[in-house]
Amino acid sequence: MNFEELVEITEGRTKLLVPSLSLSNTVPPKVPAFFNPVARLNRDISILVYKTFITNIKSDRRTFGDPFGGVGARSLRVAVEIPEIEHIFVNDRNIFAINAARKAATINLVSEKCGFTSEDVVSFLANHSSGKNGKFTVVDLDPFGSPAGYVDCVLRAVVKGGLVSITATDTAVLCGVHPNVCMRKYYGRSLHSTYSRETALRILISLISLTAARLDLVVHPIFVHLNHHYIRVYLTVAVSRSGANSINRKIGYLRDCTRCGDRNATYEIGRNDRCELCGNSYRFGGKLWSADLFDKDFVRKMICVLDSEGDTVGRVRQLRRTLSTCLDELDDIPFYFQSDEIASKLSTNPRSLQDIIERLHSSGYRASRSSLDSNGFKTNAPINQILDLLA
Repeated sequence: MNFEELVEITEGRTKLLVPSLSLSNTVPPKVPAFFNPVARLNRDISILVYKTFITNIKSDRRTFGDPFGGVGARSLRVAVEIPEIEHIFVNDRNIFAINAARKAATINLVSEKCGFTSEDVVSFLANHSSGKNGKFTVVDLDPFGSPAGYVDCVLRAVVKGGLVSITATDTAVLCGVHPNVCMRKYYGRSLHSTYSRETALRILISLISLTAARLDLVVHPIFVHLNHHYIRVYLTVAVSRSGANSINRKIGYLRDCTRCGDRNATYEIGRNDRCELCGNSYRFGGKLWSADLFDKDFVRKMICVLDSEGDTVGRVRQLRRTLSTCLDELDDIPFYFQSDEIASKLSTNPRSLQDIIERLHSSGYRASRSSLDSNGFKTNAPINQILDLLA
């Protein structure tokens, strides 16, 4: 192994050994190992979620599994920055990457709590789904592309009451560019729309929840976020046959009118469904998760942890602003509108989100910002009422 290809950087409170080309190339190369410096915020949020989760659960043995560990960017930060987690298991098929992670663990003085393997991801997770090696308290699945082929294994490898974090980077598939591929991989049809980011996220959660139900498990989303080409969800896992039996109460569809722009959620779809406002035939998205995206109590705890940590977690101001938006968000509404979208229909300049939300509130409608789009707002008002109020 040629360590001359690696450079030492510091992220959070952790020293990482990363390929030098990953810091200079526009697209981080996969050889000799992959590291994405732009995903720093993604990892900052992960550390905050995990720290909040671990400090609020009761467990005799707290463990963390990283099936796609790479150079250890996330798992080593867990080892260093969340001392409450006693054992960290890092896995990657790339021998160069796993050796870099092992060397960085030594630099950070956390080697004793870290284990390193270079197995197939399915085998790694299977080895921790039985009593032999012990299930994980937290599993972080961050693959290249789709996580769909690993969801079953991840759910089997987490303890009752544990946490799974799952990333999807095949955003073209989930955001409607390849709807047939989305149906094949996620059992839901994606929509190419102004709000496709949220549709994508909810299709991912739907797949996870339906897979869990088959295993007599129930997942509960506690936090979600999007950044660049990442879609990331955090869900707790519980054993409940009754909850699994009723999972379809939280799975539905979107009806989207391409003529007038109206959209709404439904639990059933018909081929001849037409828009009540303009009579145009709807197009449909889903199956998708139609319930809440955030556990608001958990988000409040995240804010408390963030405030107590100060600058050690990372981009504190940006994170706190995001969390505040999540607290107020109407996440039971599975879509949003964009201020630019409405302005285009009215042939006017976009109004501020604050003004839009205040006008909707004053007319008796629910409204909030969207944490998934800086120009997005959520409301239960139909498109014709939105246009009338903002004209």
